[in-house]
Amino acid sequence: MTKLNLLWASEMGTAMEVADNVASIAKEKSIDINQVELNDVSMDDLVNMKKVLVVTSTTGDGDLPMMGEEFWTELSEAEISLSNIEYSVCALGDSSHFDFCGAGKKVDEKFQELGAKKILDRHECDGDTEGHEDWAKNALEKLGFE
Repeated sequence: MTKLNLLWASEMGTAMEVADNVASIAKEKSIDINQVELNDVSMDDLVNMKKVLVVTSTTGDGDLPMMGEEFWTELSEAEISLSNIEYSVCALGDSSHFDFCGAGKKVDEKFQELGAKKILDRHECDGDTEGHEDWAKNALEKLGFE
């Protein structure tokens, strides 16, 4: 059975809590899960993944949190094919900031640019985590996990 790769980056802990919650939902369905902080994912790791969910908060001017900065630097410069990946992104942000959910948007757009197949539109949380459970359940279903 294909493993679910749950990749996350958090600044204040909220995105990590969302990722933990998504992992719990997946485990209830007996899904084999690989939950990893974004900075611990190399481009070699990424190209070998098939089913990916990304949860990231946004910091600064639409930037990834420290836990995802190295990953973003590598991804933004990468010339790789992600055509074997099916994915969706849950972006956390605050609409009072100029670049609302900027980190999630960046990752989402770069994944598409590198050929990954988006199976569910990006979910954007505004100052809270509302809707992330429905996003997770829908994404798991669209990824073929029953």
